[in-house]
Amino acid sequence: MNKDNEKKEEEYKLIKGKVPTFTKRNVFIIIFAFSVVAILYFLPTPEGLSQSGKIMIGILLMGGILWVTEPIPLAVTGLLIIIVQPMLNVMPAKDVFSSFGNQAVFFLIGAFILAAALEKHGLHRRTALKLLSFFEKNPKIFTLGIMSSCAFLSFIMPAVGVAALFLPIVASILIAMKITPRKSNFGKISMLSIAYGCSIGSLGTLIGGARNPLTIGILSDLNPPIILTFFDWMIYSMPIVFIALPLVWLVLQISFPIEIKDITTAKREINNQVSMAGKMGKYEIIVICILSLTVFLWIFFSVPQYFGLAVIAILGSILLFFTGCITWKDVEKRVPWGIILLYGGAITLGISMQKTGAGAWIAHSIFDVMATNPYLVIFGLIIFTILLTNMMSNVGAVAILLPIGLAVATEIPGVSPLLASLIIALSGGLAFMFVIATPGNAIAYSSGYFSSRDLFKAGVVANIICIGIIFIVAIVYWKGVLGL
Repeated sequence: MNKDNEKKEEEYKLIKGKVPTFTKRNVFIIIFAFSVVAILYFLPTPEGLSQSGKIMIGILLMGGILWVTEPIPLAVTGLLIIIVQPMLNVMPAKDVFSSFGNQAVFFLIGAFILAAALEKHGLHRRTALKLLSFFEKNPKIFTLGIMSSCAFLSFIMPAVGVAALFLPIVASILIAMKITPRKSNFGKISMLSIAYGCSIGSLGTLIGGARNPLTIGILSDLNPPIILTFFDWMIYSMPIVFIALPLVWLVLQISFPIEIKDITTAKREINNQVSMAGKMGKYEIIVICILSLTVFLWIFFSVPQYFGLAVIAILGSILLFFTGCITWKDVEKRVPWGIILLYGGAITLGISMQKTGAGAWIAHSIFDVMATNPYLVIFGLIIFTILLTNMMSNVGAVAILLPIGLAVATEIPGVSPLLASLIIALSGGLAFMFVIATPGNAIAYSSGYFSSRDLFKAGVVANIICIGIIFIVAIVYWKGVLGL
């Protein structure tokens, strides 16, 4: 099964363009990105902006261009952002590299190692099949089961891993049912449920998407710092997950009316795969115990006066090594180190944008026209984030917009730094329209059961609904109930 997942991930890389080639287009984009920094470096400094802030805006634009077009790997762009800052005398090297050492980076490493243990011992597959077995009643409920199961698993492992896991499972069921790719609405919804379920579920906890710990990492480096625990994040994010999941599922049912009535073959296939998994082994039980302990500590002891998120994540990872559940070779093979480099570069970008005043200057320029109306600002942040995250990496989009959002919070009464950050981080996970928008979309698309037009058709409506959900949650729940 691991070979199947690796094959699908390779197909995703080709679809997403993550295998850069030395072409004229890529050379032009790289030169253009560097030219933006050079032009801003020599241009006169606008009123209200420092020289360092002006250069940071150039670095932000350079990073945005490279993250959107990907002439070089995303992780390399993250490294480039780190080294350009001291080279252009924007920030001292020691400050930039100390920003990279943010505890959220190590939380992410620990979370990836825990997910690697789940994958190595097949626990993710066993859990997925068990979840699907609860939704065998009829075709519509079955597709809801796919989406809900993907969302649930995205609470405890990265969403891209969940998508790679569910693809061969759902594909084997569709093949057993003799579902014709691109012609069957049941096949379309089944695969789209993987993509959308992973995206929505990735909002729920700090593990589902790298943009979540990126956000708490930047918030913890503010002055004064804003500290969020694992449980805090769930309190803020879960209402969006529980509201969006059934509504997006309903959008799929309306967009693609299911044509089949009987899923007896699907039930039989799931039961066969469950029986093939056999009884749970010793190491599987140990991994479950360690993961349960880690989540328990995250929920109740992740505040700074106790252990903190990163310490608990690394503790759980070390226990996996002590018990022989995982080896360093397993970690090297399964942990996406490039995401960590991208993430570290994004943190340094956000911190430097704040310290140089560049974020505040951009925020003042962009949102001046909104006449300091907090509701217009909140709506604008949601729209801008969802549009950008549909065109580029979720983490990259959030990395670009978080410094601007934090600056907005200092300029607009009624919009706190935490509120602005939650809006951007959670909106940044809802990319439903394009194949390249998320790894989940690309992996599901590689199955061949739906077209890019099908994805866009359902994705536009789903995104419009989610814009409304986040706006209502922000106004009624975050501001009204929680007082953010």
